[in-house]
Parts: sequence; C-alpha cells; structure tokens
Amino acid sequence: MSLKKRNIPIWAGVAVLYLAFIGFFIFLYPITEDEIICPAPNSDCLIWTLTTVCARFGSVIQIFLINGYKWLFLILGPLAQLGLVTALFYLINLRLPDFKTLKDFPEISALALMCVFLAAQPDQTIFWLSGAANYLFLGLMFICFCALLRKSWFEPDFIPYNKYTAAAAFLIGVILGMNNENSAPMMFCLCALYGFSALALKRPIPKWILSVWAGIALGLIIMFSSPVYYKRSNMDFIRVALNARPLSLKLYNHLANMDLFMASSLYILPVLSLCGLLGLIDKFKESIKNDNFIFFALSCFISLVLALALFPIAIRPHRAFYSASLFTISALFFFTIYVKDIYKFNLMPFVAAGIFVYSAAIFPSFAKPYFNLYRQGQARNSILAQTLKDKRLFCIYLPKYKILPGPSKNLTIDFIDAMGGKHSAAENYYKRKFISGEELSPGSYIM
Repeated sequence: MSLKKRNIPIWAGVAVLYLAFIGFFIFLYPITEDEIICPAPNSDCLIWTLTTVCARFGSVIQIFLINGYKWLFLILGPLAQLGLVTALFYLINLRLPDFKTLKDFPEISALALMCVFLAAQPDQTIFWLSGAANYLFLGLMFICFCALLRKSWFEPDFIPYNKYTAAAAFLIGVILGMNNENSAPMMFCLCALYGFSALALKRPIPKWILSVWAGIALGLIIMFSSPVYYKRSNMDFIRVALNARPLSLKLYNHLANMDLFMASSLYILPVLSLCGLLGLIDKFKESIKNDNFIFFALSCFISLVLALALFPIAIRPHRAFYSASLFTISALFFFTIYVKDIYKFNLMPFVAAGIFVYSAAIFPSFAKPYFNLYRQGQARNSILAQTLKDKRLFCIYLPKYKILPGPSKNLTIDFIDAMGGKHSAAENYYKRKFISGEELSPGSYIM
C-alpha cells in the first residue's frame, strides 16, 4: 500500500473518533426544560416559540430535532461539529484538508480540540440540543458564509449567477438574517464591507451578494420585529430594572462578561492583538500587503465586536459569546500563517502541541461532571417512569440536579433543569404537579 493510501485511513479513523467523542457527550446530556417547553412539537409550537421564546432560525432546527429526540441529534450534532471544523479550515486556507498527506493534520486536530475546549460554554452550545440548534448549527452557517465571502473575493465567479442562484441566495440570506442577535447584523455589515471594499479597490462584485444582502436585511426585520424581545425584557422586575439602566452603565458592567469571554479562550484575543500590533510596528509594509495579516486583523475585529455588541442586553448567558469565540480561534490560525509568511517560522506545531497538552490535562475534570449528570438523569427517568404510571399520585418528587464544577467556569455545566424555579414546563408537559424539595428550604414557600 502506498504512503498516500495509508494516510486516508488515519484521517478517517480520527474523524470517526471525533464524531464519537461529540456524540458520546451529547448522549450523556439529559433532557432539559427547553426540550419539554412545548407538549406537542408542531407548527403551532414553532409559531409560539418564534413569538415568545426565541425568534432565531434555530427555533426551526430545534423543533425539527426535538421530533427526533434524541437519536436525530446524536447523528446531526457530531456531523455539524465536524462540519464546523472543516468550514473553519476552509475559511483559513481556502481549501479542504489534503487527506492524501498528513501535512494538515496538526492544524485540523488543533481546530477540532479548540472548537470544544476553547469555544464559549460547550455544554450549552454543542452538547445541549436547544443550545446546539441556536449556536452550533447557526455558527456553522455563519462560518460557511464568511468562507464563501473570502473565496469569492479571490474568485468572483466561484458561484455562477442566474435566477436560480439569485433565489437561493435570497432565501439563504433570510435564514442568515435570523441567525443570532449579534452575528446576523455582523453578516449584514460584512456584505456592506465587501461591497465598499470592492468598489474602492475596483474589484468585481458577485451579483449574488446583492441577493444575499437583501435576504439578510429581510431576515433581520423578521427576527427583530418579533414580540419575543419585548416579552423577555419584561419577564420580571429584575430585567425591567436592569434594562432601565443607562447604556454607559451597561457597558461598564459588560467588562466582567468580556473578561469571562476572553478567559474562555485563554486570553488568546488580547495576546494576539498585542502581537499583531508589534508585527505591524516591526514590518509595516510587509504586513499590510499580506492577505493573512489582513484577515487576522479582521477576525480579531469581528470577534471583539461580536462580544461587545451584547452589552445593551441586561441579562445574557455566556453562550451568547459563541460566535465571537469562533473568530478568536480563526484569528489565531491566520496569525500562525502570517508569522510563517513574514518571519519564516512555523508556529503550528507548537500551537497544536499546546492545545493537545491542555486538552489532555483538563479532560478528566471536564468529563467527570457529565458522567455524574448522566447518572442523575438515569435515576430521575426511572423514578419518573414509575410514578407516572400511578394515576393516584397528584404530585411527583424529583430532586434538582447537582452539578459538579468543571476545570473552569467556561467548561462547567450550566444545566437548565426542569425542576428549577416553578416547574411550570414539566407540569404542563406531564400534566402532573412536581416538587423538588427546594420549596421547603428557608425563605421559600409553596403557593
């Protein structure tokens, strides 16, 4: 067997191992409150979700996956994660990995590990069904869109223009416009930046970009016109009070969230920004003419803006920084190529070795809480299955999950437990009353 043919099974084996790794942790993750928020996942549930809970396109994906829970998510989730890694590689290199050799193996391996351990809150953005629908799947769309823009910049005729591609581009644009609250406006701005840059540099503009741009604009209008944002911002007096704060105070309070976002990727973004500035000072002319430096700087800027744009939202989960963390990762890889181009030094083996050592070191403390949560979920499911059979029981006792801490705040499970709060989702879904025991704690009372 030739050396080239021997390498293909290695690539295939690693891909299967990665798919199994993602699928295994998806399997360990129990059902959350969001998966039972609609007793019958159908068109009525979808409309209710889009107008009451979440106005993103992820709601469509979520309802689709819930109807096949959990086997469908176990298939599509790992494939979407592998697709994300491949899309990031394509965005950075404008090609797919070379499976005939192992020259791309360090880069693709580092990307695969970073997209889990350096992404914002992987428990909620990758392994949780509702979270993956709104972050992993939509993040994959975002990265594919950016990769397509970059490819078209160098090859304007990469996609032929006709009435069919125009219609497809418009429809895709509507879906992209209903992405996340920070990434969808960013895609609209990137289309505008593409157009203005092409006009300034006298480069051809693919006609389909206008169709995508119009579709994104319509998608943004549909998403932000939904009453869900008004309803969620007025859910309780705490949200109302926080929303009443001036923007300057919100921006100041957002600094702590920015620190948490940067810490989730080991402060790569500020370090890269400093290194990029030093490189610009050292070799200004070479740097500004280097395409990889331009895209490195653009990735840093996109990551920072995606994270900063969340400051007006009074209460936000850390998972909202997911798309920003993906561009931090892409910035790192653009920087390694830039250093290789300008300084003739290959950083990639060191980056790959560093992320491998880091991942191996934290993996035991990362995985243990998932195994513990799975065992609790199995015990709860067993109790629930037995007690639901007894029609005489008007109230069912299910204790709230106890979550073990992970190796960091970003890698600690933030589980949305149906037994938290007033249990309304569980009670509507199972048509029974529930009690978790916390209602009897000091300072609590039962209505």
